[in-house]
Amino acid sequence: MTVVEKLQEWKTLWLARKWMKSNARFLPAWHIYVGITERLFERFEQGAFPPVIAGKYGLDAELLAKWVDAGVAVGHLKRSKDGRVHAKREMLEYIEGGRHSSVGALIREMMELHMPTLLQYPRLLEGRQRLDFHAETHGPTVAETSSLLEKLAFPKIAGWLREHSARSVLDIGCGHAGYLIRLGRRFRDLRLLGIETNEAVANEAIRKARAEALPNLELMHADIEQWSGPSAPVDLILMNNILHYFEPGRRRQLLRKARRLLSDNGSIALVTPLYLAPGGQPFSAAFNSFMAAHNNLHPFPTERELAAYAEEEGYAVDTVSPIIREGSWYFVGLTKQE
Repeated sequence: MTVVEKLQEWKTLWLARKWMKSNARFLPAWHIYVGITERLFERFEQGAFPPVIAGKYGLDAELLAKWVDAGVAVGHLKRSKDGRVHAKREMLEYIEGGRHSSVGALIREMMELHMPTLLQYPRLLEGRQRLDFHAETHGPTVAETSSLLEKLAFPKIAGWLREHSARSVLDIGCGHAGYLIRLGRRFRDLRLLGIETNEAVANEAIRKARAEALPNLELMHADIEQWSGPSAPVDLILMNNILHYFEPGRRRQLLRKARRLLSDNGSIALVTPLYLAPGGQPFSAAFNSFMAAHNNLHPFPTERELAAYAEEEGYAVDTVSPIIREGSWYFVGLTKQE
Protein backbone atom coordinates (compact mmCIF):
# COMPACT_ATOMS: atom_id res chain seq x y z
CA MET A 1 0.00 0.00 0.00
CA THR A 2 1.39 3.38 -1.00
CA VAL A 3 1.63 6.37 1.30
CA VAL A 4 -1.20 8.05 -0.61
CA GLU A 5 -3.40 4.97 -0.21
CA LYS A 6 -2.66 4.81 3.52
CA LEU A 7 -3.53 8.48 3.93
CA GLN A 8 -6.76 7.90 2.03
CA GLU A 9 -7.61 4.97 4.30
CA TRP A 10 -6.98 7.06 7.41
CA LYS A 11 -9.13 9.85 6.00
CA THR A 12 -11.95 7.36 5.39
CA LEU A 13 -11.71 6.14 8.99
CA TRP A 14 -11.65 9.72 10.27
CA LEU A 15 -14.75 10.61 8.25
CA ALA A 16 -16.56 7.49 9.49
CA ARG A 17 -15.75 8.42 13.09
CA LYS A 18 -16.89 11.98 12.48
CA TRP A 19 -20.30 10.90 11.15
CA MET A 20 -20.76 8.30 13.89
CA LYS A 21 -20.20 11.02 16.50
CA SER A 22 -22.56 13.33 14.63
CA ASN A 23 -25.31 10.69 14.51
CA ALA A 24 -24.87 9.97 18.22
CA ARG A 25 -26.33 13.42 18.92
CA PHE A 26 -29.64 12.09 17.63
CA LEU A 27 -29.89 9.52 20.45
CA PRO A 28 -31.01 11.88 23.28
CA ALA A 29 -33.83 13.32 21.14
CA TRP A 30 -34.99 9.82 20.18
CA HIS A 31 -34.88 8.71 23.82
CA ILE A 32 -36.93 11.67 25.07
CA TYR A 33 -39.42 11.21 22.23
CA VAL A 34 -40.07 7.56 23.15
CA GLY A 35 -40.22 8.43 26.84
CA ILE A 36 -42.79 11.18 26.31
CA THR A 37 -44.90 9.26 23.81
CA GLU A 38 -45.14 6.12 25.97
CA ARG A 39 -45.19 8.03 29.28
CA LEU A 40 -42.13 6.10 30.40
CA PHE A 41 -40.60 8.90 32.43
CA GLU A 42 -43.78 8.97 34.51
CA ARG A 43 -43.66 5.17 34.93
CA PHE A 44 -40.16 5.43 36.36
CA GLU A 45 -40.74 8.61 38.39
CA GLN A 46 -40.72 6.81 41.75
CA GLY A 47 -38.25 4.13 40.70
CA ALA A 48 -39.22 0.74 39.32
CA PHE A 49 -37.84 -2.48 37.87
CA PRO A 50 -38.13 -2.50 34.04
CA PRO A 51 -39.66 -6.03 33.86
CA VAL A 52 -42.38 -4.93 36.29
CA ILE A 53 -43.19 -1.86 34.18
CA ALA A 54 -43.21 -3.97 31.01
CA GLY A 55 -45.67 -6.45 32.54
CA LYS A 56 -47.90 -3.82 34.12
CA TYR A 57 -48.34 -1.77 30.93
CA GLY A 58 -48.09 -4.49 28.30
CA LEU A 59 -44.76 -3.37 26.85
CA ASP A 60 -42.09 -5.40 25.07
CA ALA A 61 -39.68 -6.25 27.89
CA GLU A 62 -36.58 -6.53 25.70
CA LEU A 63 -37.18 -3.24 23.91
CA LEU A 64 -37.93 -1.49 27.19
CA ALA A 65 -34.68 -2.82 28.63
CA LYS A 66 -32.76 -1.40 25.66
CA TRP A 67 -34.54 1.96 26.04
CA VAL A 68 -33.55 1.98 29.71
CA ASP A 69 -29.91 1.18 28.84
CA ALA A 70 -29.89 4.04 26.34
CA GLY A 71 -31.42 6.38 28.91
CA VAL A 72 -28.76 5.57 31.47
CA ALA A 73 -26.08 6.09 28.81
CA VAL A 74 -27.32 9.57 27.82
CA GLY A 75 -28.08 10.65 31.38
CA HIS A 76 -31.87 10.67 31.28
CA LEU A 77 -32.27 7.75 33.73
CA LYS A 78 -30.30 6.42 36.67
CA ARG A 79 -30.09 2.84 37.90
CA SER A 80 -29.83 1.97 41.58
CA LYS A 81 -27.65 -0.84 42.88
CA ASP A 82 -30.72 -3.01 43.37
CA GLY A 83 -31.67 -2.59 39.69
CA ARG A 84 -34.44 -0.05 40.11
CA VAL A 85 -34.56 2.61 37.41
CA HIS A 86 -35.41 6.23 38.19
CA ALA A 87 -36.28 9.01 35.75
CA LYS A 88 -34.22 12.10 36.43
CA ARG A 89 -36.29 15.02 37.64
CA GLU A 90 -35.57 17.21 34.62
CA MET A 91 -37.04 14.56 32.30
CA LEU A 92 -40.40 14.87 34.05
CA GLU A 93 -40.52 18.54 33.07
CA TYR A 94 -40.88 17.56 29.39
CA ILE A 95 -44.12 15.63 29.87
CA GLU A 96 -47.57 17.15 29.46
CA GLY A 97 -48.19 19.58 32.29
CA GLY A 98 -44.47 19.92 33.06
CA ARG A 99 -42.62 23.23 33.10
CA HIS A 100 -40.97 22.46 29.76
CA SER A 101 -43.83 20.57 28.09
CA SER A 102 -43.59 22.81 25.01
CA VAL A 103 -40.05 21.49 24.49
CA GLY A 104 -41.48 17.98 24.58
CA ALA A 105 -44.03 19.00 21.97
CA LEU A 106 -41.22 20.42 19.82
CA ILE A 107 -39.39 17.09 20.01
CA ARG A 108 -42.58 15.26 19.00
CA GLU A 109 -43.03 17.62 16.06
CA MET A 110 -39.45 17.02 14.94
CA MET A 111 -39.67 13.23 15.27
CA GLU A 112 -43.18 12.76 13.87
CA LEU A 113 -43.19 15.43 11.17
CA HIS A 114 -39.84 16.83 10.15
CA MET A 115 -37.54 13.80 10.28
CA PRO A 116 -39.91 11.35 8.49
CA THR A 117 -40.54 13.91 5.76
CA LEU A 118 -36.88 14.69 5.16
CA LEU A 119 -36.09 10.96 5.01
CA GLN A 120 -38.55 10.66 2.11
CA TYR A 121 -36.57 13.10 -0.03
CA PRO A 122 -35.00 10.41 -2.25
CA ARG A 123 -38.47 9.19 -3.26
CA LEU A 124 -39.77 12.74 -3.66
CA LEU A 125 -36.79 13.78 -5.78
CA GLU A 126 -37.67 11.02 -8.23
CA GLY A 127 -40.93 12.79 -8.98
CA ARG A 128 -43.23 10.84 -6.68
CA GLN A 129 -46.33 12.59 -5.40
CA ARG A 130 -45.63 15.13 -2.69
CA LEU A 131 -47.04 14.75 0.80
CA ASP A 132 -50.11 16.29 2.39
CA PHE A 133 -49.88 18.02 5.75
CA HIS A 134 -52.84 16.95 7.89
CA ALA A 135 -53.62 19.99 10.02
CA GLU A 136 -56.37 18.23 11.96
CA THR A 137 -53.87 15.61 13.13
CA HIS A 138 -50.79 17.74 13.73
CA GLY A 139 -52.34 21.16 14.40
CA PRO A 140 -52.51 20.80 18.21
CA THR A 141 -48.82 19.80 18.42
CA VAL A 142 -47.77 22.68 16.16
CA ALA A 143 -49.87 25.10 18.23
CA GLU A 144 -48.21 23.87 21.41
CA THR A 145 -44.69 24.29 20.03
CA SER A 146 -45.57 27.84 19.00
CA SER A 147 -45.82 28.69 22.69
CA LEU A 148 -42.03 28.37 22.84
CA LEU A 149 -41.71 31.46 20.68
CA GLU A 150 -44.25 33.44 22.68
CA LYS A 151 -41.92 34.11 25.60
CA LEU A 152 -39.29 35.58 23.28
CA ALA A 153 -41.56 37.29 20.76
CA PHE A 154 -44.08 38.78 23.18
CA PRO A 155 -41.88 41.68 24.40
CA LYS A 156 -41.39 42.76 20.78
CA ILE A 157 -45.13 42.56 20.08
CA ALA A 158 -45.99 44.45 23.28
CA GLY A 159 -43.41 47.11 22.47
CA TRP A 160 -44.76 47.48 18.93
CA LEU A 161 -48.31 47.78 20.27
CA ARG A 162 -47.30 50.57 22.67
CA GLU A 163 -45.25 52.37 20.03
CA HIS A 164 -48.23 52.46 17.67
CA SER A 165 -50.84 53.16 20.37
CA ALA A 166 -52.99 50.23 19.27
CA ARG A 167 -56.31 49.83 21.08
CA SER A 168 -57.57 46.77 19.22
CA VAL A 169 -55.82 43.60 18.05
CA LEU A 170 -56.76 40.81 15.64
CA ASP A 171 -54.66 37.62 15.69
CA ILE A 172 -54.99 35.67 12.42
CA GLY A 173 -54.26 32.00 13.11
CA CYS A 174 -54.22 32.58 16.85
CA GLY A 175 -53.43 28.97 17.82
CA HIS A 176 -54.04 28.51 21.53
CA ALA A 177 -54.44 32.31 21.88
CA GLY A 178 -51.21 32.66 23.83
CA TYR A 179 -50.35 36.12 22.51
CA LEU A 180 -53.88 37.45 23.00
CA ILE A 181 -54.10 36.11 26.55
CA ARG A 182 -50.74 37.68 27.42
CA LEU A 183 -51.85 40.99 25.90
CA GLY A 184 -55.15 40.83 27.77
CA ARG A 185 -53.40 40.31 31.09
CA ARG A 186 -51.10 43.29 30.55
CA PHE A 187 -53.38 45.72 28.72
CA ARG A 188 -56.82 45.41 30.28
CA ASP A 189 -58.51 47.95 27.97
CA LEU A 190 -57.51 46.31 24.68
CA ARG A 191 -60.16 44.92 22.35
CA LEU A 192 -58.84 41.47 21.41
CA LEU A 193 -60.05 39.18 18.65
CA GLY A 194 -58.61 35.88 17.42
CA ILE A 195 -59.53 33.53 14.60
CA GLU A 196 -58.22 30.00 14.09
CA THR A 197 -58.94 27.72 11.15
CA ASN A 198 -58.25 24.43 13.00
CA GLU A 199 -61.40 23.61 14.97
CA ALA A 200 -59.70 21.52 17.67
CA VAL A 201 -57.08 24.22 18.22
CA ALA A 202 -59.77 26.93 18.28
CA ASN A 203 -61.77 25.01 20.89
CA GLU A 204 -58.68 24.66 23.08
CA ALA A 205 -58.02 28.40 22.72
CA ILE A 206 -61.59 29.17 23.77
CA ARG A 207 -61.22 26.88 26.80
CA LYS A 208 -58.01 28.63 27.88
CA ALA A 209 -59.51 32.08 27.33
CA ARG A 210 -62.54 31.25 29.49
CA ALA A 211 -60.22 30.25 32.31
CA GLU A 212 -58.62 33.71 32.10
CA ALA A 213 -62.00 35.51 32.24
CA LEU A 214 -60.81 38.35 30.00
CA PRO A 215 -63.92 40.39 29.13
CA ASN A 216 -62.50 42.00 25.97
CA LEU A 217 -61.25 38.80 24.32
CA GLU A 218 -63.28 37.10 21.58
CA LEU A 219 -62.17 33.91 19.80
CA MET A 220 -63.74 32.04 16.93
CA HIS A 221 -63.22 29.16 14.53
CA ALA A 222 -62.89 30.81 11.11
CA ASP A 223 -60.83 30.89 7.91
CA ILE A 224 -59.39 34.33 7.18
CA GLU A 225 -59.97 33.86 3.45
CA GLN A 226 -63.71 33.25 3.99
CA TRP A 227 -64.28 35.42 7.06
CA SER A 228 -66.12 38.72 6.54
CA GLY A 229 -64.02 40.51 9.16
CA PRO A 230 -64.52 42.23 12.52
CA SER A 231 -67.37 44.60 13.25
CA ALA A 232 -64.94 47.54 13.25
CA PRO A 233 -61.39 48.06 11.90
CA VAL A 234 -58.53 47.03 14.18
CA ASP A 235 -55.30 48.88 14.94
CA LEU A 236 -52.98 45.87 14.94
CA ILE A 237 -53.04 42.50 13.18
CA LEU A 238 -50.84 39.66 14.40
CA MET A 239 -49.65 36.93 12.03
CA ASN A 240 -47.58 34.41 13.91
CA ASN A 241 -45.99 31.53 12.01
CA ILE A 242 -48.72 31.25 9.36
CA LEU A 243 -47.03 32.23 6.08
CA HIS A 244 -46.22 28.62 5.19
CA TYR A 245 -49.95 27.92 4.81
CA PHE A 246 -50.16 30.47 1.97
CA GLU A 247 -48.48 30.24 -1.42
CA PRO A 248 -46.89 33.51 -2.65
CA GLY A 249 -49.99 34.70 -4.53
CA ARG A 250 -52.23 34.03 -1.53
CA ARG A 251 -49.75 35.80 0.75
CA ARG A 252 -50.36 38.95 -1.24
CA GLN A 253 -54.11 38.37 -0.95
CA LEU A 254 -53.70 37.87 2.81
CA LEU A 255 -51.88 41.19 3.15
CA ARG A 256 -54.45 42.85 0.89
CA LYS A 257 -57.34 41.62 3.03
CA ALA A 258 -55.52 42.55 6.22
CA ARG A 259 -55.14 46.09 4.89
CA ARG A 260 -58.91 46.35 4.51
CA LEU A 261 -59.38 45.22 8.12
CA LEU A 262 -56.92 47.77 9.55
CA SER A 263 -57.68 51.26 10.79
CA ASP A 264 -56.08 54.20 8.97
CA ASN A 265 -52.90 54.09 11.05
CA GLY A 266 -52.96 50.33 11.50
CA SER A 267 -50.01 47.95 11.39
CA ILE A 268 -49.08 44.28 11.17
CA ALA A 269 -46.76 42.36 13.50
CA LEU A 270 -45.36 39.23 11.87
CA VAL A 271 -43.43 36.46 13.61
CA THR A 272 -41.91 34.22 10.96
CA PRO A 273 -38.77 32.46 9.80
CA LEU A 274 -36.96 34.25 6.98
CA TYR A 275 -35.31 31.97 4.45
CA LEU A 276 -31.48 31.95 4.50
CA ALA A 277 -31.29 34.90 6.89
CA PRO A 278 -27.80 35.51 8.33
CA GLY A 279 -27.03 33.31 11.31
CA GLY A 280 -29.86 30.85 10.73
CA GLN A 281 -29.22 29.51 7.25
CA PRO A 282 -28.95 25.77 8.14
CA PHE A 283 -32.22 25.80 10.11
CA SER A 284 -34.19 27.79 7.55
CA ALA A 285 -32.84 25.63 4.71
CA ALA A 286 -34.02 22.48 6.50
CA PHE A 287 -37.35 24.10 7.40
CA ASN A 288 -38.02 25.08 3.78
CA SER A 289 -36.99 21.61 2.59
CA PHE A 290 -39.73 20.24 4.85
CA MET A 291 -42.29 22.76 3.59
CA ALA A 292 -41.49 22.16 -0.08
CA ALA A 293 -42.08 18.43 0.32
CA HIS A 294 -45.81 19.06 0.86
CA ASN A 295 -48.63 19.94 -1.50
CA ASN A 296 -50.31 22.19 1.03
CA LEU A 297 -47.34 23.86 2.74
CA HIS A 298 -45.12 26.49 1.18
CA PRO A 299 -41.52 27.64 1.79
CA PHE A 300 -40.92 30.73 3.89
CA PRO A 301 -39.90 33.90 2.03
CA THR A 302 -36.59 35.68 2.16
CA GLU A 303 -36.52 39.11 3.75
CA ARG A 304 -36.39 40.67 0.28
CA GLU A 305 -39.39 38.64 -0.94
CA LEU A 306 -41.44 39.58 2.12
CA ALA A 307 -40.57 43.26 1.63
CA ALA A 308 -41.70 43.02 -2.00
CA TYR A 309 -45.06 41.49 -0.99
CA ALA A 310 -45.55 44.24 1.58
CA GLU A 311 -44.67 47.09 -0.77
CA GLU A 312 -46.98 45.76 -3.50
CA GLU A 313 -49.90 45.68 -1.04
CA GLY A 314 -49.37 49.12 0.44
CA TYR A 315 -47.16 48.55 3.48
CA ALA A 316 -43.79 49.82 4.60
CA VAL A 317 -41.37 47.51 6.41
CA ASP A 318 -40.55 49.44 9.58
CA THR A 319 -38.53 46.84 11.45
CA VAL A 320 -36.95 43.41 10.99
CA SER A 321 -35.64 42.19 14.33
CA PRO A 322 -34.28 38.71 15.23
CA ILE A 323 -36.11 36.65 17.83
CA ILE A 324 -33.98 33.50 17.53
CA ARG A 325 -31.22 34.34 15.06
CA GLU A 326 -29.91 30.76 14.94
CA GLY A 327 -33.37 29.56 13.90
CA SER A 328 -34.02 32.41 11.45
CA TRP A 329 -37.03 33.51 13.53
CA TYR A 330 -37.76 37.22 13.10
CA PHE A 331 -40.19 39.89 14.18
CA VAL A 332 -41.30 41.99 11.21
CA GLY A 333 -43.30 45.17 11.68
CA LEU A 334 -45.34 46.51 8.74
CA THR A 335 -47.16 49.84 8.70
CA LYS A 336 -50.08 50.70 6.46
CA GLN A 337 -49.32 53.36 3.84
CA GLU A 338 -51.76 55.72 2.15
